[in-house]
Amino acid sequence: FLLRRAAAIRLDISDGELKVGLRTMNEPLAGLVGQIFMADTLENGAGYSTYLGTPKEFQSLLQDICGPNVLGRFDQRSQPDDHGNACQTSCHQCMRDYSNLAYHSILDWRLGVDLARLALDPAARIDFSPSHWANVPAIAIQRLQAALPRSTVSQFSGLPAVVLGKRAIIAAHPLWDVRTASLHPALAAAQAAAAAADLSSEFRSTFMLIRRPL
Repeated sequence: FLLRRAAAIRLDISDGELKVGLRTMNEPLAGLVGQIFMADTLENGAGYSTYLGTPKEFQSLLQDICGPNVLGRFDQRSQPDDHGNACQTSCHQCMRDYSNLAYHSILDWRLGVDLARLALDPAARIDFSPSHWANVPAIAIQRLQAALPRSTVSQFSGLPAVVLGKRAIIAAHPLWDVRTASLHPALAAAQAAAAAADLSSEFRSTFMLIRRPL
């Protein structure tokens, strides 16, 4: 939906003139992968998706999403910082409309930007350092702390956490691997810091902390 919004603004058309969706494909080398697709909704097609599908144009579209003024592109009335402070997940200024009503609870413009960054560069660094993630981990962990009486807010290796008894619940980026065998380095460092404080650690993504703290 973020891709569709950016495409509509780029072409100066209505969002409803483009259809987006997700499908899974079994690639010979990569195995099972997810693909986003876009198509025209007008009868016989208007050629928008064909135009956007050219490598040069699609790269420019992704760069629009990842650009420093991404939110300004979506709503010229709003400054990027203003929108980022007001919109923790998604809103009608960035991703929501009537057609995607069923998805409003799971839309997240920050994750959309990060996925666009990965589409441009598979080696892109995915963490909380980009400006669009500023304050999000702290806000997310505060929601959990407010829901857990007698808990306190702490920090381990730069990641905010809630401590309750001998448990440390650490905020994680939604795209980080939390599996023990391939734990993301930032989480491994936080886990080690928690262990040094004699605490057992567990991880909760900011995606879940903001929507369902418990």
